[in-house]
Amino acid sequence: MKLSYYCSSCKKENYLKTKTTNRHDFLLEYGKNEINERCKHCGNHTKRHINRLHAEPNKLILIGGILIAILVTIMLWDLGLVSTLTATIPIAIGFSDKARTSGFNRTMVK
Repeated sequence: MKLSYYCSSCKKENYLKTKTTNRHDFLLEYGKNEINERCKHCGNHTKRHINRLHAEPNKLILIGGILIAILVTIMLWDLGLVSTLTATIPIAIGFSDKARTSGFNRTMVK
């Protein structure tokens, strides 16, 4: 999951890295209700409230799940369980990441 916000001057999207799953944990990690970050495109300081952050699923996690599925396919090829197990690994990883991002986007702090 990656958090994003838009810069007020150049209107481009910037990303924050965090391991939290909801806004309350992010507030505890960051310590303030507002973030004051420098835009990576124009250099302007952008001050945003935590509720203005938006979470998106991370594509690298899904690609990692597909690579794990390919490795499991190679290891379990002779057992005959290939189609069931290898299809469920990337789907489960994708659903868990999507559930984390929707949980973050649904919660708000005061």
